[in-house]
Amino acid sequence: MADILIRRVSGRTKALLARRAKQRGVSLETDLRDALEQLARESAETPDEAEPFGSWLVSVSRPGVDLDKNLALLRSAKVKPLDEH
Repeated sequence: MADILIRRVSGRTKALLARRAKQRGVSLETDLRDALEQLARESAETPDEAEPFGSWLVSVSRPGVDLDKNLALLRSAKVKPLDEH
């Protein structure tokens, strides 16, 4: 895992993000991590680039995993049309 440090975020922005996280019932760190992961997935050219399907399948099959959240991430991935050559 990598760490990211973001400096010079306004106090107002931080407060709004903290409120958003509280409404979702998660920590600010968790909410921001989830948001960054979703942004990264949106820019991936294929779902497999964001996370190999086998790795995703193993991660969602563990007890206690929020399957709805994981399916939403998978559904948000761009769909690339099949090249018919």
